[in-house]
Amino acid sequence: MFPQKYPVVETKDIPKVVVDVSEGGSCTEKPSRLSLILLLLILWLVTRPYEGILWDSEYYTVQALHFLWPDRYANDLYFVFGSQDQFSIFSRIYGPAIASLGLLRAHMVLTVLTQLFWVIGLTYLAKGIFQGRWVYLAMAGVIVFPGSAGLIFHYYSEPILTPRILAEALTLLALGAIWRERIFFSLGLLAVGTVIHPLMTLPGIVFWFLWFFGRQKTGWMACALAGTIVLGLAVSGVQPFVRLTQFFDPAWLNIVRQRSPYCFISQWGMGEWMAVIHTVLLTLWAMQKAGNKERPFLKLALLIGTGGVVLSWLGGDLLNNVLILDAQLWRAMWIVSLISHLFIAQRLSTLFHDPRGYHARWLWMSTFLLTLLAGFHGGYYFLATPLMAMAFLVQQWEERTPEPLPLWGRCLVASFFLLVFFRTAFFFWNTFILDTVRGEIEFVFALGALTLMYLSFKDSYAGFSTKSFSRIRFGMIGLLLLGTLMVWDQRSSWVKSIDEASGPPSNLSEILPQGRPIYWEGDVTVPWFLLRRSSYFSCSQGTGSLFSRETAINYWQRYRSFQPLHTVEFSEGNTYCAPLPGEKISGPPTQGQVEKVCRENPGLGGMVLLHSIEGMHPKIWNSPVLFTYRKFIGHSKRWVTTNRFYIYNCPIQK
Repeated sequence: MFPQKYPVVETKDIPKVVVDVSEGGSCTEKPSRLSLILLLLILWLVTRPYEGILWDSEYYTVQALHFLWPDRYANDLYFVFGSQDQFSIFSRIYGPAIASLGLLRAHMVLTVLTQLFWVIGLTYLAKGIFQGRWVYLAMAGVIVFPGSAGLIFHYYSEPILTPRILAEALTLLALGAIWRERIFFSLGLLAVGTVIHPLMTLPGIVFWFLWFFGRQKTGWMACALAGTIVLGLAVSGVQPFVRLTQFFDPAWLNIVRQRSPYCFISQWGMGEWMAVIHTVLLTLWAMQKAGNKERPFLKLALLIGTGGVVLSWLGGDLLNNVLILDAQLWRAMWIVSLISHLFIAQRLSTLFHDPRGYHARWLWMSTFLLTLLAGFHGGYYFLATPLMAMAFLVQQWEERTPEPLPLWGRCLVASFFLLVFFRTAFFFWNTFILDTVRGEIEFVFALGALTLMYLSFKDSYAGFSTKSFSRIRFGMIGLLLLGTLMVWDQRSSWVKSIDEASGPPSNLSEILPQGRPIYWEGDVTVPWFLLRRSSYFSCSQGTGSLFSRETAINYWQRYRSFQPLHTVEFSEGNTYCAPLPGEKISGPPTQGQVEKVCRENPGLGGMVLLHSIEGMHPKIWNSPVLFTYRKFIGHSKRWVTTNRFYIYNCPIQK
């Protein structure tokens, strides 16, 4: 066991605080707090670049715009039957910010502020568990190793603006208050988080209850009373509790399975399971040397995370309960992932000071290098997780057996590593490794920042002159920070043109059909953010299928109607809108198919396509900025750019 706030190492091995009183009598603690804060800032920026209003941020942005101008989006499929906005007050924050600052400034300001608030929450939690240098090292482990949960969703602190990051920040503050035994303060924080994003706050609420009342009979009696109240609300038809009594019928369930497969545990791929196993192994590893208070903290987080996955499978996959599927309980893995990452630096320190763990320490270092790469693309979990399992087993041998790892064991480890590496690296060469290593200078910056942080704690006994090395280190930190700021804004020219537009281009508005929703191939943000009007169909709008049967049925009708056009949404690489099994894409759309779509969708005002239709005479808009999209040809893909869009009004005029 080690003391509550320090790892198990000998006192002589812990770097002391060095006081420099030379030349001027100034006192400098090594490493300086400013340099460590700047290194953490670099790690944050390189792992969370700004890419504009993308992915889930699109949903919350259009919800804020709908809050401001409900009439403009009244006919949008995303809002016709209700949206997730009813479960959060985030639009009440985001909407007024847009009205005051404009879309781009509001988005950037809230992105920075919510991320800053998240870091404050992390700092409060880390300072409760650790002291001194370990606070910065623990935070570095959390910031640089969030990774992505498989190939679909992130565990925590996503680099986009959503209420999830704000709810996570409040939950982190609550966890820090729980550690300090501040029962009412932590409960108040969780209550606020619930109205921001209940799904991300729910694991924190469970943690709070089990930590304070998990071993008390009165606590479970209160839990039973709360359960009775919830059942009463469900029977009374109060949202969202009424969903507890509802179940997906086959038609609705099939649509949700096709549109949101990640919500079903049974449909997770190897990427998702590799990420989950990675987190479980890391937590078990951290628990081995944890103290009397740290171990229950880790154990409870692991219970909540894995319990969320199991309950999602039971209630969602098996019982098809609406509330349980809507709650997405598997998201509880974010808490156990974050807490386990807090202990990475501390655990590595104990391993490096243990002479028995010679082979294990290098296996663990290789594992975390691959995990760092997984932060840039989840595919690297295919390498990191098997290697972590091997590191875990080798460490058990070296710590529990006085004999060194035998030759056959070393050969087995080497063979296993080479087998995993070559089998995985060959498969992902074109997809992940080239895209990441050649295209992501952020990885180099992150590695450089981690190296400087390591040297910051080693220079006191590495033979360097305190003043000269501090100056060199600070200069390198400044260069890294400058480079990081230069690459932080990674928006494409197309995204910038939409984010920064003060209004729709006049030459486009004049030729678009008015009064009814339109379909814009390849990018729903054009009608939503550039034109500030309703969109008739996009695969993105199908996200509401999980929460509304009416949305699901209407989305599916439009999906089947538009699919014969073979537009960008229905490319083979689209996770949410791929062609249905057995259906082949053959050639560009025809005039008859376009006319059929107009007939089947009387509410459609028109379509903006990326290709002209033979025999038809569209209006043409030439964009000042190139639009880039991915086109699949057989089993290969290529990027295509265009600035020409073809507009076809509905009904078709002959």
